[in-house]
Amino acid sequence: MNNEEYLSIDEFAEAVKDKLMAYYADECSVSINSVTKNNDQIKHGITIRRKGNTSAPNIYLDDAYEEYVKGKSLERITSELICIRNKCKDEVEFDADLFTDYNWVRSRLGIRIVNRMKNARLLTDVPHRDFSDLAILFYVTIDDDSIGKGTILIHNEHMAVWDISSDRLYDDALASSLRNNPPYMADIVEALIDILRNDKELCKLDLPLSDEELREKLESTLPERGYMYVLTNQSKINGASVMAYPGMLNDIAEKLNSDYYILPSSVHEVIILPMSDEDERGEELTLLVKDVNGSRLSPDEVLSDHAYRYHRSSNWLEPIYEFRLNESVS
Repeated sequence: MNNEEYLSIDEFAEAVKDKLMAYYADECSVSINSVTKNNDQIKHGITIRRKGNTSAPNIYLDDAYEEYVKGKSLERITSELICIRNKCKDEVEFDADLFTDYNWVRSRLGIRIVNRMKNARLLTDVPHRDFSDLAILFYVTIDDDSIGKGTILIHNEHMAVWDISSDRLYDDALASSLRNNPPYMADIVEALIDILRNDKELCKLDLPLSDEELREKLESTLPERGYMYVLTNQSKINGASVMAYPGMLNDIAEKLNSDYYILPSSVHEVIILPMSDEDERGEELTLLVKDVNGSRLSPDEVLSDHAYRYHRSSNWLEPIYEFRLNESVS
């Protein structure tokens, strides 16, 4: 298949929809939808709803489209989507009325941090709190036997239903996050060992080395430019948000007894680099962040395109641009 023959993602979605409608006939309705993810990234999906049901799973098409571009036929892709849909639960039994009760919501609140500029359109529709050049968003964790675990991003319309202030939401979300998803900080070697020991696939291999032997092996591969720490949360999901926990940045500075650099390795974690008195690696580290973002991360996992420096004397989280703008964090 030549490039000129490829359908666009929208045309592909329509073609798949037509084939699914032909397969399910009157049994199901099929609809195309799109979801805006982090950093204004659009995900294309399709919903196959059985007649009489009020809900159905959304199946994303973006990976299937990549397979189509690589040469997989529409017929095979449609068959795979049918298999996926037929394995899904038809009706979600979650009681949506619970979401209107703020007392129920309050204990399930969480926060995540996103890039303010890259999510400018989203920020017009959701409550948020500025954090340096980033933004703190709020969500509710849903953990239900019928639908599994997921999150619902809080929008301005929810605030009107609950009749609460943004300050109360902020305070309650921080308290809930600290309780339900406490911070996790470890030196880079300890964090890697933790990953190796908890990875389900690697666990099957029954690694022969002890933790101490693994530490020696890993330490021998690290550059000799000072130690690094990983900062995230216990779930390791949207863990960069831990930076916004009350007093967290200052507590780290006290522990390290120095200012430090922060490398936003993704929305899920950041890397902490302690600084020496004459350490001026800021611009070098920003180039490193840009390189990792461009080569290792999907666009919706990027948190920021530059490094940061935390100044403990002024509680200032400084974005390391080519120019520097003084901005305090609380």
